[in-house]
Amino acid sequence: MAENNTNGNVHVEGTQFYRRSAVMDILRIVIITLVTFIAVFILASWAIIDAGARQAFKEARDVRRALRIVGTEYYGSMTSIYDQYSADGMIDGAAQRLAEISTRDGEVILYSWDDESNLPLQFEYRKGFYRVIYTDTGARDGISLGVEGDFHIYYSFEILRFEAQ
Repeated sequence: MAENNTNGNVHVEGTQFYRRSAVMDILRIVIITLVTFIAVFILASWAIIDAGARQAFKEARDVRRALRIVGTEYYGSMTSIYDQYSADGMIDGAAQRLAEISTRDGEVILYSWDDESNLPLQFEYRKGFYRVIYTDTGARDGISLGVEGDFHIYYSFEILRFEAQ
């Protein structure tokens, strides 16, 4: 019901409806769309990076096995696979033999090698934006001989490149 006040205003009882601004509706839709797009982009990027890291880890495990095989072959010919003065840490021909045995298509750098147990102590495997560093922990038992070690996986991308002119 409506009552007249002395100053001429009409008081209405019940629900009152207000018209919302179209600009505010558009702004709200734009903000929700933008936040959703950013969230989906972040989740998709994380999933892609994670899948690539897992693949690089699997290939690094394969490289570790192949290093043991190639090391055993060179051990049979009374030489060591490790050459501390070469750029990749391996003697001539070892990297090619490693590529034949393993399914990897990245770059391997051997940092240290144990000649007594014929195991890699530390190596790095690089593939694309991924870098996997293996470090032997030294834990040895009868069941897991030579399979104990830590793999650290890094993701990086090139920010700047300076080339000689």
